[in-house]
Amino acid sequence: KGLASIQKELHRMKVATKTQVENIAITREEMMHKKMTLSTETDKAPDFMVALRPHTVWEKTPVKLFCTVGGHPRPIVKWYKGGKPVDPLSAPGKYKMESKYGVHSLIISRYLPHMTGIHHSKLEITMLDRFGVSFGTEGGSIRLVCTMVVVPDLPNVPPLAQWYRDGERLAEIKVGGGAATLTLPHLAKDDEGLYTLRMWTKDGTTEHSAYLFVKDAAPSVAGAPGAPISIKAFDINSDYVLVAWKPPNTTNEAAITGYFVDKRESGSATWSQCNDSPVRICKYPVHGLKVGHAYHFRVRAVNSAGISRPSRESDKVTALDPAERERLVMKYCSMPSNPNIGYVTLPGEPTDMHASEIFKSYIVLSWKPPSPRGRAPLWYIIEKVCGTGAWQRINTAVKLQSPRYPVFDLEAGKKYQFRVYSENLYGASEASKPTDPIEKVDEHGVPSAPGQVVATRNTKSSVFVQWDPPKHPNHLMGYYIDASLVGSKTWAPCNHKPYKHTRFVVHGLTPGETYVFRVQAVNVYGLSDESQESTPIAVEPALTTPSAPHGITMLSCDGASMIIAWNRPKHGGGSKINAYYVDKRDADSLKWHLVRINRFGSSYIMVDGLTEGTFYEFKVQAGNLAGVGVPSAPSTPLKCEAWTSAVPGPAYDLAFREVRGDSLVILWKAPVYTGASAVTGYIVEMAKKGHHYHPLNEEAIGHCYLQVTGLEAGAEYTFKVKAVNAEGVGKASQTSEPVVAKALPGTQEIQCGVDEDTGDIFLSFEACEISETSNFAWSKNYKEISDCPRVAIETKGKHSKLTFVNPDVSDLGAFSVHVTDTEGVSASHTLTEDALNTMLELSYNIRHPIVPLKHQLNYEVLEKGHVRFWLQCLKMSPAVTYRFIVNDKEVTSSDSHKISHDVNTGVIQMTVDHFSKASEATYTVQIHDGRAKTQSSLVLVGDVFKAALKEAEFQRSEHIRKQGPHFAEYLSYHVDDDCTVLLVCKVTNTVGVLVKILSVGVLVKVLSVGVLVKALSVGVLVKILSVGVVVKALSVGVLVKILSVGVVVTSLPLLFLSGSSASELVLQCTPEGIRLQCYMKYYTEEIRTAWLHKYAHLIIYITLSKAGYTVCTEMAWMQIREPSEKEKGHYSIQIMDATKSHTRTFDLSGQDRGRVVGGLPDVVTIMEQKTLSLTCTVWGDPSPEVTWFKNENEVVSTEHAKITLEANKFASLTITAVTSEDSGKYSINVRNKYGGEFVEITVSVYKQGESPPEAKMGGRGATPAPLASKTPAQTPTPAQTHIPQTPTPSLKSPTPSPKSPTPTAKSPTPTPKSPTPTRRVKSPSPARSLKSPTPPRK
Repeated sequence: KGLASIQKELHRMKVATKTQVENIAITREEMMHKKMTLSTETDKAPDFMVALRPHTVWEKTPVKLFCTVGGHPRPIVKWYKGGKPVDPLSAPGKYKMESKYGVHSLIISRYLPHMTGIHHSKLEITMLDRFGVSFGTEGGSIRLVCTMVVVPDLPNVPPLAQWYRDGERLAEIKVGGGAATLTLPHLAKDDEGLYTLRMWTKDGTTEHSAYLFVKDAAPSVAGAPGAPISIKAFDINSDYVLVAWKPPNTTNEAAITGYFVDKRESGSATWSQCNDSPVRICKYPVHGLKVGHAYHFRVRAVNSAGISRPSRESDKVTALDPAERERLVMKYCSMPSNPNIGYVTLPGEPTDMHASEIFKSYIVLSWKPPSPRGRAPLWYIIEKVCGTGAWQRINTAVKLQSPRYPVFDLEAGKKYQFRVYSENLYGASEASKPTDPIEKVDEHGVPSAPGQVVATRNTKSSVFVQWDPPKHPNHLMGYYIDASLVGSKTWAPCNHKPYKHTRFVVHGLTPGETYVFRVQAVNVYGLSDESQESTPIAVEPALTTPSAPHGITMLSCDGASMIIAWNRPKHGGGSKINAYYVDKRDADSLKWHLVRINRFGSSYIMVDGLTEGTFYEFKVQAGNLAGVGVPSAPSTPLKCEAWTSAVPGPAYDLAFREVRGDSLVILWKAPVYTGASAVTGYIVEMAKKGHHYHPLNEEAIGHCYLQVTGLEAGAEYTFKVKAVNAEGVGKASQTSEPVVAKALPGTQEIQCGVDEDTGDIFLSFEACEISETSNFAWSKNYKEISDCPRVAIETKGKHSKLTFVNPDVSDLGAFSVHVTDTEGVSASHTLTEDALNTMLELSYNIRHPIVPLKHQLNYEVLEKGHVRFWLQCLKMSPAVTYRFIVNDKEVTSSDSHKISHDVNTGVIQMTVDHFSKASEATYTVQIHDGRAKTQSSLVLVGDVFKAALKEAEFQRSEHIRKQGPHFAEYLSYHVDDDCTVLLVCKVTNTVGVLVKILSVGVLVKVLSVGVLVKALSVGVLVKILSVGVVVKALSVGVLVKILSVGVVVTSLPLLFLSGSSASELVLQCTPEGIRLQCYMKYYTEEIRTAWLHKYAHLIIYITLSKAGYTVCTEMAWMQIREPSEKEKGHYSIQIMDATKSHTRTFDLSGQDRGRVVGGLPDVVTIMEQKTLSLTCTVWGDPSPEVTWFKNENEVVSTEHAKITLEANKFASLTITAVTSEDSGKYSINVRNKYGGEFVEITVSVYKQGESPPEAKMGGRGATPAPLASKTPAQTPTPAQTHIPQTPTPSLKSPTPSPKSPTPTAKSPTPTPKSPTPTRRVKSPSPARSLKSPTPPRK
């Protein structure tokens, strides 16, 4: 190792010396060509300053070609061989190109045509993007990827990657495509651990490690524990396996009470539970296995909340006895090891009988098989004894074949001895030597708690935790570490798999938060008690020296001094940078000299004492509490020459704030050298990675910041800033550091609001991360706010609050905050005038609060004439105070004025018992609730007071009146659903109910319940029930009901309702002609009717059907016999009831009605199984509707009977494979709004071999004449009388109800059919809103 270290140091020194020599050569070369313009502003064509020279070398000897190229912008150099470009990938390892400071080189190495013999350990490997600490979840998947550069990169010699977890090799994979990848599908907590990638190189090995954490998946039952871990099978025998596992971590869940062990045979997906009750320890002996079968095992944890998810299943194990394996091997040897084995019949006795596992749950007995054992199959018999009792066999139902047996049913507190026999088909052996007395007991128990826990800082998201081991480890398996935020009672697991060492790095913590830690030890019995909590620690990076500054640039030069600036270190080392150390040297010297120590922490400095015309190099180091960091790279040689340019110098110190996915803010500082005139603005240029720079603003901006929008999320950008004055555009600043358009995780914006307690207007910001040295730097318009009397800044932890003092329009602008010593945590908020005015109004309301009222002061008159004054607050506290003032005089609570309030409802009230003329006044309530107050007034004078007083006196008199018999409800009326008018009143505080029926003049008095009174003279029957009284008058048109005791209901005649209940006129075809009919729900003899044709009275036969005196459906109709053209026209009926006349009309114009033009026969005769097609041509304008019927029932189109209508002209009914059931009377109804036609056809079907039946015309004497609707209408004749059920009236519908004599398709009972008209009867159609009925569908 010492020699290797020396060689490594020598190699490093050689490289450093070579670099210095190259730098000196380049510097001298540049100074030799001072005529070359150093200013980069002047464009110049490419030129070879030092051209290539010829080389002569030995075969298979490497050669290096050099040339120096000048030009601006920087030229692109390409190498050619024989006129063709040199491609390094065409011959890996042969060509290597370099470019430094304008010097370009091509290295041609010794090239071997056949390099397949190169071993992967001879490769140069440099790891680039490495996988970091990763977090996964059970059941998910994760990929660990590490990219690298391999030299030479040969397809046939890929590098070899070895993956390890916790030091154990997982896989060995050949790397392709420049990346090593390890994919872990179906994660389990067993996969948690430290993963290491190890690569073999020509210098040895290179490796990288990172931890993978796997947390529990969501439990199947809330509060259930996590799944057990590391399931393994031990002590495998022919019918016995010992399964062991590790317990899961429990932080906030209930303690684990036991475990269930499941098994399944290999090749089967069915799991079976091995133990009936949970086992409390992390071991379980599974017996009863099938010899030679392979098994998998899994475990589930149990607590009071439920059962956990199952663990990952174990590896496959085969149930075979190790001794049996050895015997089977010996069986095939040429000579048995024991020559007498073939002559042994009875087996020997087993030996070494003992308990290999002793727990409270069970013990496991073990012994050695007998020797010799014989060739016959062998089994064992076990006996036990307790004390001095007799030996008892314990495996009577089990035939043991392996020398292991678990015993579960032993009594606690007793000691047992065991012995075993071996037995085969020849007999049993002698008993083994008994064991020592064995008691079922847990020998150790859980470990003791770990010792002191110490947490120290590590990184900004991790903490290093170490602890002392427990005093009593008791076969320790590992440790679980838990973390909790200070002030929180919730603990979170830091690891999910027992960790074996006493130090651990906890990752995934929130930067800046303060945590405490605890540790638990784990063994087979479970988890120990928790250790004591560690000292609280904030998550901050460990204190280190700062990283190197970068981007050294010159801001100004006067020939004797320079002002140089640099960018701050990317990492401050966890402490504030308190100084910068600046060194310089001449460009042709190797020795550095300290120039100055800048102890103010600013990022620029003036260096004086320089020689004009000399080139200088500078380097900078940053220092903090931990020490001085590494130096920056030397700057490019800077010439000390006085600046005389008229344009400004470069801006500097470019910084970024508020980086988001689509925007950012760039800030810079004004140039030190302003040129011939003052700087008037700036132009910002931006370039996306791989693209050219372009300006963001066409006109120069006057401030030193710019918000850039429209960025592409995740893209990388760089920026330059140019200052502008009256002379022109100055030199561009140094290129900024690359910035990615992506917000930091957890980034929040500034919140603007008003304090609910004080009314102060504030801006509040919560940082997603901070460090110990972080400060919140607030700015207005990106100028830092310091000691400003208009604002007050308060910072506590991650929160910072800027409060305005007497805000006004001068406070408008963009406020921003930046958290120092972070990765760019910042945000901004623009305060507008509208927002300020809104917050000022809210602030005034908070500082001058009022009690919000839901209802102002009001009054209401109560029973007994009391008056209640009340108001309601939206909310009030229990400490509310108030007072009532009447005419400027406070009123307190007394017998006459009762004052109270309810906090829950917010009601404050005062009840005045005696409201009189003296109560006319102005009433006011004043309320105080904390700092809030309000008042409400009610002016009760004049007419308003008189109305209130009148109401109070009325209520007072009503209360007095109701002390004796009185009407609780005065006489009123309402109309029932059946249009019955009811007169109702209610009487209380009376012994009996007095009912007087004025129409018959009978006075009925209910004396007591259960009395029956009958008035024979008028036919009135009065029956008093247990609850109420029913009075029924049999006289015509009078109905009296007493619904309950004391309630009288009387119905009036319905004469004035009859006319309004009449339906619209409908048309019905009859054998005599056509009929116009009207339905009347209510009908009395007093109703008069008149029919009109073309608005003139008709003197023809008019028939009214009547049905007694009950309320039922009635009909008025008019018959037109043998209608002709002169009967066309407008028809109407006038119905005169007791109050007014009601008219119903019908238009019988008979315009281009629907009709059948031709094509249908009268009679059709057809044989069975033939196809019947009834086709005709229909006509009408508008196009008619066509309906087919069979035996007065509508025909529905099916596969057997298909109905078609083509072009609204050709109607057909096609019946395939007719049968005798298809015989009958078919009809077609063709109809539009002007009328229609009804045609019938008689179809006869005869069987094959029979003679066709003779055609007969007619058939039934009467068939329906269907119109537009699809249900037949009942048409009573003058000689008929039909009394239907009482219908349900419908005030909204002018058509009859479903229970009327014109039933619809929903009618549950068929109705008689009217006579069928003759064939081809032409009849007008009713109005479009009504449809005549057709036969019901069966």
